[in-house]
Amino acid sequence: MIKEGLSLTELKKILKKWQTNLLLKDWVLSIKIVEFRRKDFRQSGDIKVDLKNKKAIILLTNKPFKNEEKVIVHELSHLLLWEFDHFCEKIALKTNKPFEGDHDKYMGKLEETVSELTKILISKYKK
Repeated sequence: MIKEGLSLTELKKILKKWQTNLLLKDWVLSIKIVEFRRKDFRQSGDIKVDLKNKKAIILLTNKPFKNEEKVIVHELSHLLLWEFDHFCEKIALKTNKPFEGDHDKYMGKLEETVSELTKILISKYKK
């Protein structure tokens, strides 16, 4: 039988490693395995953030198809940029509907930036 994805224990170890690497020790971070129901693309992860209480939950797909460590680092990169992201998104939404026009361009640039940051971080901390 072929193993599909890492165990929750293995995922938590990866999260702990990256929480330390990214200096996020003052955050309460957890992982939840979910079934994403998007029809427009196959989603591998997401993050839900409670900035006030410094808590975040990384949501990972129950059907992994990518390197789970990369997805965890990607979602933590969103956390690092969280306040800046929301500041910029509010500006884009002043003159655009969600996922249209400049807001759509902004979301694309955000994902490109987070993906590049993820590559850099993984290469820096590769062990």
